[in-house]
Amino acid sequence: MSVSRREFLRYASILAAGTAAAQFLTPPVYADESDALLHVLNRLTWGPRPADYAAIQTMGIEEYIDWQLDYATIPDPQVDEFLAARRILSMPINDLNRAIEADYDLVLSLALWSRLYLAIHSERQLYERMVEFWTDHFNIPIPDYLGERMVDARDVIRPHALGYFRELLLASAQSPAMLYYLDNAVSSAEHPNENYARELMELHTLGVDGGYTEVDVVEVARVLTGWTVGNQSQFSFDKDKHDYDEKSILGHIFPAGRGLEEGLQLLDMLATHPSTARFISSKLCRRFVSDTPPDSLIESTASVFRDTEGDLKAVMRHLLTSSEFMASAGQKFRRPLEFLVAALRVLQPGFQIDNPETLLYTLEPMGHLPFFWHPPNGYPDVGIAWMNTNGLMHRWNTALQLGLAGDGYFSGAALNLDAVIPPAATIGDLVQTTAEHLLMRSLPQDDVNELVLLLVGSNDLDYAVTDVLRQHQLPVLVGLILASPHFQWS
Repeated sequence: MSVSRREFLRYASILAAGTAAAQFLTPPVYADESDALLHVLNRLTWGPRPADYAAIQTMGIEEYIDWQLDYATIPDPQVDEFLAARRILSMPINDLNRAIEADYDLVLSLALWSRLYLAIHSERQLYERMVEFWTDHFNIPIPDYLGERMVDARDVIRPHALGYFRELLLASAQSPAMLYYLDNAVSSAEHPNENYARELMELHTLGVDGGYTEVDVVEVARVLTGWTVGNQSQFSFDKDKHDYDEKSILGHIFPAGRGLEEGLQLLDMLATHPSTARFISSKLCRRFVSDTPPDSLIESTASVFRDTEGDLKAVMRHLLTSSEFMASAGQKFRRPLEFLVAALRVLQPGFQIDNPETLLYTLEPMGHLPFFWHPPNGYPDVGIAWMNTNGLMHRWNTALQLGLAGDGYFSGAALNLDAVIPPAATIGDLVQTTAEHLLMRSLPQDDVNELVLLLVGSNDLDYAVTDVLRQHQLPVLVGLILASPHFQWS
């Protein structure tokens, strides 16, 4: 097949005209009720594949959820092989920094590609989604802190993504990347820095409406003076920089004369505060349920958070088995990274990647390159943040280019659609067969009719699919379905 630039632009213009940006503001409507199995897969995974659907059909919803929550028991050979072949990703920080000095671009590219690769190929899909959630929650941009950021992702976020929030918070507070990024590494009794103290309460624990005051920010900064980074690029408590005077935070007195232990007391107090339970629960509900989750679910999830002292497995099991979660199908708009990973998952095993940077930097114009959000609040988590003309156009172009990858529209990538989409005798069957593979469900008949008209120039659903027609039009069909609201919403 050979598609000229003119033809590519024609397909893009048809897509833009037929799928107006306004349509993306609401999810597509199906005549039948949403499939509960598919709904669970859409939220627990980075994008369901036929194999995932077969697994949840066999296990049932609750057993599948429990299986994904117990992630350490799930074999992950493809990820293990990937990591074993890339020793840089497991290097101690000093060795890693030497590798960065030798070739910064190589290490950065590998850090970004590993984020995509694990999301695409890991069998531990819910775990990888939780890794992404906490990466946003404890956001640290990568460009100026490459080595420390890589270690933070590996040694802070990943070990605690489905553990206890208290342990995750402590690990983050002692992370060199966080200490550098929010300036606590230079905080001293003489010059306490309030940056980390403020974000610790506003973004990491209590939330902006969590009941703290500006005085509390100052007092927290004083408690954390001396929390810094030592000579070996590890957390260090510098007793000579610590403020040993009495402090008062959220009505609690921190007696004078104490050092590191008062910082540990502070983190424990924040981790177990009722405002923290509600703030974290609201964010989890927003990520996994809807942009405006029901208050009933937020409150019940916060209750589990408090009762289990922040056991994230228990919290997520409650959320994912709730009636509110099961009623939320089709209410989440995929963020750009989620869209790209979902597309690459569903195009397996036909999609082969030789040059990861080609794929990585499709995310840059869409505004969602991993680790490149510079404010401390993490990438936006609501659909409207991504529903702008520029972002949607880049999505459409990427979707079409993915479908046309077999014709060279992605340098360093190849696509064999015969390994992905089964044969079909008629154009109507080909459209539905393709939809059922990419979406795990059939398209509404009106959409089938529109696609048939576009592909063959008539409304004849029984139009025979020849080898030439399949070769020429299947890539276009794949691109159009990936670009459609049916694929963008979950």
